[in-house]
Parts: sequence; C-alpha cells; structure tokens
Amino acid sequence: MPGEPVEPRPSTGSWPRISGSGHSDSRLRAFSTRHQMALFVVLTLLISWAFVIPADGGLIPYGPMIAAFIVLAVVAGRRGVTGLWAQMIRWRVGWKWYVIAPGILIAVHVCALGINLALGAEIVSTAHLESLPAYLSAIVVPLLLLGGQWEEPGWMGYAQRHYQERFVHKVLFATLVVGLMRIVWHTPLLVYGTIPWYDYLFGIFALQVIFTWLYNGSGASVLIAMIGHLFSNVMTATVKPLFGPAHQERYWLIMTAVECLVALGLLIATRGRLGLMPSEATKRE
Repeated sequence: MPGEPVEPRPSTGSWPRISGSGHSDSRLRAFSTRHQMALFVVLTLLISWAFVIPADGGLIPYGPMIAAFIVLAVVAGRRGVTGLWAQMIRWRVGWKWYVIAPGILIAVHVCALGINLALGAEIVSTAHLESLPAYLSAIVVPLLLLGGQWEEPGWMGYAQRHYQERFVHKVLFATLVVGLMRIVWHTPLLVYGTIPWYDYLFGIFALQVIFTWLYNGSGASVLIAMIGHLFSNVMTATVKPLFGPAHQERYWLIMTAVECLVALGLLIATRGRLGLMPSEATKRE
C-alpha cells in the first residue's frame, strides 16, 4: 500500500528538552524552547519577506531553513543543528523514493497538460525548450539555486517533525498546522498576483500533504521532499510557457485540481498516516 514503506526507519529522536536555571542564558534558552514555533514563524517571515517590495513580491526561499537552524541552535545547540543537517543529507533511502519523488510531480503536470490540450488549448511557444543549454541556464539552474525546495528543511525537517512528535498519532493535525504556515508564507505572491487564489488556498496545502508523505515515507529524509519540490517548480516553469495567457490560467487551475486529487488519494491510501510509522517511543505512549 502506498505510504507504508518496508525500509527500516531511522530513529529521528526528539529535540532535547531544556529546562531553565538561574543563569540568564539558561533562562533565554528555556523561554526560546517553550516558544520555539512562534520564534520560528517570526524569523521565517522576517527573513523571507525582507525584500518583498524591491523584489516585486519575491520571497527569499532560504527563510524557513535559516530560521530553523537559528531556533535549533538556541534551543538544542549543536545536537539540534546537526540533527536537521542529517535529515537534509539523508540519501540512503529505498531507491523507489528517488523515482516516486520526481515521478509523482511529473505525473501531476503531464496530466494537467493532457487535460488542457484535450479541452482545446494550443501550444503556442516552445522557444524555452529548443536549446538544452538555454533551458538549463534559464530554468533549471536558477531553480536549483533559488527554488522552493530550500524551504523544506524548515517546513519538513523542523516544523512538521516538531508537531508530529508533539502531537503523537495526529499526523493530519501536524500537516494542517504546517500547511497553514506555508500558506501564510506565500501571501506576498498572492498579493502581487504571482499565484492565483485557488493555488494559494488549495494547491499549496495539497503540496504540503504530498511532501509530508514523501518525507515520512522515506524515513524522515528532507532530501526526498526537496527533490519533489524541485521537480514541481521545474515542471511548472517548463509547461506553463507552452500556452498563451488564457490557457496558462486554465492549466494552472487544472494543475491545482490534480494536486488536490493526488493529496486526497494519499490521505485515503495511507489512512491519514501519510507514511509515518510509529516508533518504539510512540508505541509505549
């Protein structure tokens, strides 16, 4: 069944619990630990939205990751920072995840492309695909450096993991909370007209469900979630320019609907667990 991998699950452990003491640094650490998610959200927005106006609504994709490392450095020290880094470079997962992560997002866009063409859309431009060097330099390389996949260490490796550990057996609640964070983070893109309202409200949350399944299913590998996010961006940048403005809008609407259907299918197929298998610690609770 999808979402129930058979590979051994590496232990993710829990972020260290820090108690306060009479020293000012210990009190600061204890306060930061109690309010770490609020601190994470504030730092994420401050960093990511720093250049929204001069960038005409653009976001700094590294914001969630930088915020997560800062918070973990304060509340858990070196252990927290190295723990997140270990998730980012966790590449020893089942080979199937290196097929599924890009494949599921490629399938979404191919499906949306096919439906759009079937409804009468016409391909009006393939200029961005006619030269491989131009395609790589104009689309792939910029997305590798500045794409949304750099959000995932913050959303998946820190926030999703934190809430899954805090609310044991409530993966959907954790996904809802982090999904709402992700939606709020994208608000400037909605305000500046970069993304439509239906993608803002539904598409972003659908991707949160998909990335959560990839993350949990691969054994807490942020890398796998990052691969999925990268291919989502690359496919959007590849397929959308094929159409004229009117058919681009319909393509985006179809793509969002397909993402939502995939997310719903994963929720049903995994019975709401989204690939998360109970650890020995949670079994004792």
